[in-house]
Amino acid sequence: MSSGASNQNLARASQTSDHWGRYYTSSVISQSLIDNIEANKPRLVLELGSGSGSLCTAAAARWHDAQLVTVDVDRQAPNRLNAAHIGRQVRHTHFVHDVLDEALSDKIGLQLDSVDVAVCNPPYIRPRWRADFGKILEGAGLSGALTSLHDAGADLLFLAQNLRLLRRNGKLGLILPDGLVTAEKFCRVRRALLRQHLVEQVVQLPRNVFKGTEAQTYLVVLSKMGGETNQVTLRRMSLDGRLSEPVQVAQDAAEKRLDYTFHAQVCPAKRSGGGCRKMVVREALTDIVRGTVCSSDIAAFRVPVFHLGDFAAPSPENLVRIVPNYFALNESEAQRAATQVRLALPGDILLARVGRGLQDRLALVVYGPCVISDCVFALRPIDEHREKLYEFFDSDLGRSALASSAHGVAARFLSKTNLFDIQF
Repeated sequence: MSSGASNQNLARASQTSDHWGRYYTSSVISQSLIDNIEANKPRLVLELGSGSGSLCTAAAARWHDAQLVTVDVDRQAPNRLNAAHIGRQVRHTHFVHDVLDEALSDKIGLQLDSVDVAVCNPPYIRPRWRADFGKILEGAGLSGALTSLHDAGADLLFLAQNLRLLRRNGKLGLILPDGLVTAEKFCRVRRALLRQHLVEQVVQLPRNVFKGTEAQTYLVVLSKMGGETNQVTLRRMSLDGRLSEPVQVAQDAAEKRLDYTFHAQVCPAKRSGGGCRKMVVREALTDIVRGTVCSSDIAAFRVPVFHLGDFAAPSPENLVRIVPNYFALNESEAQRAATQVRLALPGDILLARVGRGLQDRLALVVYGPCVISDCVFALRPIDEHREKLYEFFDSDLGRSALASSAHGVAARFLSKTNLFDIQF
């Protein structure tokens, strides 16, 4: 992910990115993004946060006659860009400036609503809040889509700045991290984008596509004010750069999340409005309980607490992974514990709520009530669905559903809402 925000205003950059919060775009990803933008002979192409110049190099190779404008706060960026264009006749102007300046258009001599094509790979940072940011979001019609303006990271701010500079029906191709595409708190942002613009497609990239991070990322292509989005085309890219067959997702489903892996599990009949015998997890439960004992308190707790390390690994010998009898409480212990913490009960299905391998952690409570940590969910199924639900989560499809529903990079987590929406 490239750079463009002032380094003095960074609140936090990733430990595995450079000091600007950048993960550089490979030529394969850059080429794929440019190839998926349907634009015929654009006159003006813009890249905010140009970094190493991979995206603008691919853009220049496709649109030979376009005027290319790049902006980056890093003073070394022009050297990299000049090296990338050696031997090419490129009409290119570069500006060393903070991309998130509300007055950027004046500083670089571009009018708002004038750019034909914009490409962008935002940095993986959260800038310290400035009043400018509210104006940028408001100018892009996104300020009302956030519960708190302070939720805006560089990805959303770069997106908004690009929208301000694009002309009507101008094309925006950018690389976004998982949050804006799948997180619940950005549902209203997705709704605003889908209703105000034509979101043409979203391509889910392989993990590890950016060196130094396992972050899930996506290629997103939209047409500014190109009409309301009724359906979005979702694809997934394989490690060798090939794209999957498309999945078409209606606007209401796309508002919830825009990742291929999640929607590809939904049966085709339901996506097209027909019937489907699958059900969502929510419909199979009477309750879901999250543990209340934090990991730092487990050792001092007066009875054993079932935690992430207590899940048995899947194996052919363990047809059903059962919570060991060691964690079962007798009646008096359960009564006392229930006054302090939430308990899992016999018949509950336990799942990990956090952790990189959360999709592999599964257990069934059999011997008696037990105390669970705040890293564990206890699903309380309707009796007739218990066996099918357990078998689903113990299958490759169920593990894939859990993995794709989780958010985050190193500290991945599963929310109740996303768990409820999994189909089986």
